[in-house]
Amino acid sequence: MNKARCAVLIGCLFSSLTACAGQQASSATSTTAVNQVVVMGGQQLTLVDDQQRCALRKPDQTLMPLDMPWPCQFTVDRQGKSHVETFGKVPIVIVLHFSTAPQNSPQCHSEYRAIRLINGQLEPSIIARHASCMGGTGDQKNYTGLFTW
Repeated sequence: MNKARCAVLIGCLFSSLTACAGQQASSATSTTAVNQVVVMGGQQLTLVDDQQRCALRKPDQTLMPLDMPWPCQFTVDRQGKSHVETFGKVPIVIVLHFSTAPQNSPQCHSEYRAIRLINGQLEPSIIARHASCMGGTGDQKNYTGLFTW
């Protein structure tokens, strides 16, 4: 009788864990979708998968390749929304890609690229690489330091 109760209890636990994992996965997916859209200078920009490479879809539906692997995302603010930094009157966003090391390693590497809207044109910066994973919005120098002003 105890074995039967244990089996039922274990079955219920696995069901609960599976349900929780499913909710977390759908929550992560919706968060990621939010981090892949930003409005900059009145234009909606969307990050898209272009043959396993990150690209920026402009309002006219053309793609700007970013020379970074997919998946990628915009930096986010404290509310979890894509962040636009303004320097002078120039809006700037950062696109991030994280690559994790093998499964049992805590290492994380990231690369990012700033994109500014200057004189009505989108201009990507050079790509910066880090031996850690950048989180949050970053510092203003992350947005401005990759460009020649």
